[in-house]
Amino acid sequence: GVPVATGSSPSALDEPHPRLETPLTSERFPAVIAIQKQFLNSKRCLCLIPCGMCEGMDEFAERHRQHPERLGMAAVAVGADGQAVGFVQMSMVGMQSFDERLFHKVGPGEAYIESMAVLDGNRGTGLGKEMLSWCEKRAREQGAAVLTLGVINGNPAQRLYERFGFVATPRSPCAQMVSCCCLTVLFGRPYGCCDAAVGVTLMHKPLA
Repeated sequence: GVPVATGSSPSALDEPHPRLETPLTSERFPAVIAIQKQFLNSKRCLCLIPCGMCEGMDEFAERHRQHPERLGMAAVAVGADGQAVGFVQMSMVGMQSFDERLFHKVGPGEAYIESMAVLDGNRGTGLGKEMLSWCEKRAREQGAAVLTLGVINGNPAQRLYERFGFVATPRSPCAQMVSCCCLTVLFGRPYGCCDAAVGVTLMHKPLA
């Protein structure tokens, strides 16, 4: 999950609404990486290294070369000027690389939103909700029974997900402790070192 704002500003409403472009094409790879880097650079691996430094063009392209079916499970939000302003990627069984399965292993009948990001200046326009609607439609087309995502505790986007129909998936104390440790290693403490709710909440929305 990513921090997508939920309000609307008058200036944003005056602008033509971005369209969603799918499937993802290699021509959009650089723009998608730039969107992800802007979001990830606010988080610090080991509390030191900007997470946006952890993946480059070669790694991104190789992942989609190994799993080309991922291209059809992604959408790019494109503004009136043709520039990409947002991105969302889902995965289903068989579409994940080894490192992605370590973070969350997708189960049968599950469509997992593994990445969703919107550029600064385009938040608060309803784009996050539009991308979630696209994800639900695409998941249903693929026969998924449930749509899932993970959100870092403290991320205000969790309210958007709840309004869209997502609910928290119960987890054991052990699983929550592991997620807290992994979060700190991978992302640091993006919402404050004193946030008592550190960790990740897995959320789901039944599609049946």
